[in-house]
Amino acid sequence: MNILLFSGSFHQKSYSLAILREIESQISTHTCFIPALDALPFYSEDISGDNKPPIILRFLEQVSLADGIVLCSPEYNHSIPGVLKNALDWASRPAFNSPLKDKPISIITQSVSGVGGARAQAHLKLVLDSTMSKIHISHEMMIPAVNKKFDAEFKLIDSKTRQNISRHIKDFMGSLG
Repeated sequence: MNILLFSGSFHQKSYSLAILREIESQISTHTCFIPALDALPFYSEDISGDNKPPIILRFLEQVSLADGIVLCSPEYNHSIPGVLKNALDWASRPAFNSPLKDKPISIITQSVSGVGGARAQAHLKLVLDSTMSKIHISHEMMIPAVNKKFDAEFKLIDSKTRQNISRHIKDFMGSLG
């Protein structure tokens, strides 16, 4: 299967990227790809339609060809990071017939706080509901105190978190057929 892994952050110490790399290692028999969402231009109707730049055309093709998408994001100011929202805005066009329509999507949020990105999770569900995506129905996967779950090299060291990620991803992959 072809799985896209969307990160809500791309800085050098991104826990979202570290979590996605852990997922990649757990489903290594499948093709996984982390698109550079931070390289996409800001969504604008001036460059949508027939005027889409090549980077957007490639991104939309990746979304179209994916069997499923796993989103992993921090929470910024009680919501979704701009880089992730921008990518979802691009992929959500044309409305009601976009590459996200009927696309299976799993959501994971993380935070250094004790709530694990609960508000970002809720906002992502709201946005994805409007795109007519198939949001994976499961327990909510939120990782609180994420800064205590990884070592200095951003390797996951918390066995309970590894088990929770494994259970979540196994369930999602099983839902894909």
